[in-house]
Amino acid sequence: MIIDTGMLIKACKWGPNGNVLAVCGSLLDAPESNKGVVQFYNAMGVHLRSLRVPTFTGLVNSVSWEGFGLRIALAVDTNILFANIQPEYLWGYFSKTLVFAFRKPERNDMCIIFWDTTIN
Repeated sequence: MIIDTGMLIKACKWGPNGNVLAVCGSLLDAPESNKGVVQFYNAMGVHLRSLRVPTFTGLVNSVSWEGFGLRIALAVDTNILFANIQPEYLWGYFSKTLVFAFRKPERNDMCIIFWDTTIN
């Protein structure tokens, strides 16, 4: 699979679960002060999000994931920047009950919670 990111890629790294790819570098068609970016793709190559990075005097050179996949560290020139990753939660509401699913950092399977909104 080939992904056209529209950027000069410096580094890319798969998340610990293997379901998100972080690609860092600089955008080709952006002004000089706004070139630093990290783009996130799922395992099928679908673009999920972009994170604009203040470039100070250099560009984004490297990206690294935290062990549970909820944080990343970026090397920008002589600086290290940290960012929290906010995963999308699956949820629904029916019969006065909120249902949502999420992954616990220490486990690889899904957890489902049912919350009755009338009696808590």
